[in-house]
Amino acid sequence: MGTAPEGRLLLSMGWPIIVSMLVQALYNIVDSVFVSRMDSLAPEVLSRILGDLYQAEIVGHIGDKALSALSLVYPLQMLMISVAVGTSVGINSLISRRLGAKRFEDANRAAGNGLIVLVLSAAVFTVAGLTLSKAFMQWQSADPVVQLMGTNYMTICLSLCVGVFLACGIERIMTAQGRTVFAMLMQLCGAIVNIFLDRVFVLGLGPVPAMGVKGAAIATVAGQFASMILAFILLFTAKHEIHIGLSDCRLNRKTVYEIYRVGLPSILMQAVGTIMMFGMNTILKTLGEYHLKTIDAAGDFPNLYVGAFGTYFKLQSIIFMPVFGLTNAAMSVLGYNFGSRNRKRFLRAFKMLLIFCCVFMIFGTLLFQFFADPLMHLFDVTQALRDVADRALRIISLGFVFAAAGVSFSTAFGATDTSLYGAIISLQRQLIVLLPIAALLAWLTKDVDGIWWAFPIAEFLTLIVASLLFRRLYRKKIKPLDEPAPSNE
Repeated sequence: MGTAPEGRLLLSMGWPIIVSMLVQALYNIVDSVFVSRMDSLAPEVLSRILGDLYQAEIVGHIGDKALSALSLVYPLQMLMISVAVGTSVGINSLISRRLGAKRFEDANRAAGNGLIVLVLSAAVFTVAGLTLSKAFMQWQSADPVVQLMGTNYMTICLSLCVGVFLACGIERIMTAQGRTVFAMLMQLCGAIVNIFLDRVFVLGLGPVPAMGVKGAAIATVAGQFASMILAFILLFTAKHEIHIGLSDCRLNRKTVYEIYRVGLPSILMQAVGTIMMFGMNTILKTLGEYHLKTIDAAGDFPNLYVGAFGTYFKLQSIIFMPVFGLTNAAMSVLGYNFGSRNRKRFLRAFKMLLIFCCVFMIFGTLLFQFFADPLMHLFDVTQALRDVADRALRIISLGFVFAAAGVSFSTAFGATDTSLYGAIISLQRQLIVLLPIAALLAWLTKDVDGIWWAFPIAEFLTLIVASLLFRRLYRKKIKPLDEPAPSNE
């Protein structure tokens, strides 16, 4: 990581993560694709799944309701993933910096302590999943069918979340050493298991009965545990720079502090997405209820708008996941060269990252502009939901290139131990600007398209702030790298 050409290094380290995250994005979509096809099940099967809530008149709309349920649970899943990924980012950053400084024992301790704090974090979400799922869904939706589906999905995914926490942590331990192929194998293993079991558990296959949304949750958890098992096998049987012993797993206050010094801002930065999803779902639900009163009292506008937004969010991961995969690799490269005080190499790697991310996002913009309708036909939903989601894809994708630059800057902030800057960017992008503008445009236009336009506006304003923060970072931390290291380091 200290000598290879920067562009080639980023691609060689990044392509395994890109492939694995593309597959991960695919199986997130597959979940929604299969649950959207629940209307294809026989009436007696739907009656068994929904119990007393089954009514013949809702057939043809069950797919819409299933997507709405998954969309309402998604913020809690995002919060869980934010804690897992944010903590793992702190582990990754600390290990990369310690390896760059040749402090190998400290790197081992960072890995061991990191796994322990991930297990403790998972325990919190397990308790929440077992105790709060039903109340959360009753708060989020007045539709009893959506409540039932969402409660089943949330209970299973949160209460059995330890697999995703440990798999994520070990993946970042691998990435910090440049072993991105191992990270790819872990992701692929979980994705393949999930995709296969989605077909089996959601719609039924052979002796396995159809379970609907509950089956999608079981498939998701099974994939996460498969990834975790492979992760431990690779961690303890393959050759690594990191060697975790029992003594490394004893919590060390200073090490935990160092993990969360980078990890906590990253958690907050990503957890902002949870608040954004709550806020957007509330705005969309409110607009949908308004349209119930003013357009069609028999319409299903709240589920229509929320389901369309959730569908967009799954599809946009096709583009964002590869970018996040590349930034995962770049985090290690940038952190290593920052730790070894190589300014020129740090800047060259950052420029290559910025270029690659923008190219990805240009492709994503073109994909959503010209192929939004074929993408929406993957889902067996009503034409009304398909039309709303089609417009969301086309409008929101206009801000993708701005987002690419913002993600690149955030990666540089994390690699240089200034993730707080990234948190500032995320707050502006998803809360301070996005939600107020979305609410304002919804109120002014009384049209769901107005809400979609808030996204590119927020991305553009975020890019301006990110550029200013990076300029400040350069003056304070990057430019001084050419100077001799202080004696206390």
